[in-house]
Amino acid sequence: MKNVFIETSNVMAFREAASVIFDTVKGQPGLMVDWGYAGRGKTECAKKYAVDTPGAVYVRAYESWTPRAMLSKICFEMNGMQPSRVDQAKRILIEELDRPGKIILIDEADRLAITNIEHLRDIHDETGTPIILIGEPSLYGRLTSKRRIWERVTRVVEHKPVQAEDVILFGVKACGLKIEPEAAFGLVKECKGSFRLLYHLMVELERKAKANKLTQVDLELVESLPNRRVAPTPDKEQ
Repeated sequence: MKNVFIETSNVMAFREAASVIFDTVKGQPGLMVDWGYAGRGKTECAKKYAVDTPGAVYVRAYESWTPRAMLSKICFEMNGMQPSRVDQAKRILIEELDRPGKIILIDEADRLAITNIEHLRDIHDETGTPIILIGEPSLYGRLTSKRRIWERVTRVVEHKPVQAEDVILFGVKACGLKIEPEAAFGLVKECKGSFRLLYHLMVELERKAKANKLTQVDLELVESLPNRRVAPTPDKEQ
């Protein structure tokens, strides 16, 4: 299977929203939230955007991050510095970001304590730097409950479940397989909206198609795939 990036409707919605906040005038709200269930491609989308966008800084949040750890990590990704104090890290970031052309992406932001998000709000208010918070549905709920944060959110993108057209495009680009519409809908049902699960299904499908010298995938072939996620039935006691 080829390592390719698929331009889905989720990716296009993300980029459109990011372009809007990137052009926000300093002093105007410019936070963005990208939320969705696990496995829907949020991280790959954010990483690809960061690679393709000059001035983008991508950071993945860690569980139980302190404000110092978070701010120090953002500093490191931006200029290689690792300040040991919150006030120092914040001052460095504000000075660094006071020039236009930067955008910060915080992945797995649902893991951040609200105190950390308040520090990000301070940085945004002081510099006008757009910030994208990426995470699971709990992130959306927590932010809407904090009015002074939510009022700064100007774009919200929901990473929706895998669609049949995504499956068809993935088959062609990554595997060189033409997936019939019924087969695509079958794969959507099997992966339950998750790109992560779809990937594993496509690996198995590509292997089976090659073994049978097929370039086109129908529903029968999809339904013949083994379910490798079912727990084995324990042996009965004799």
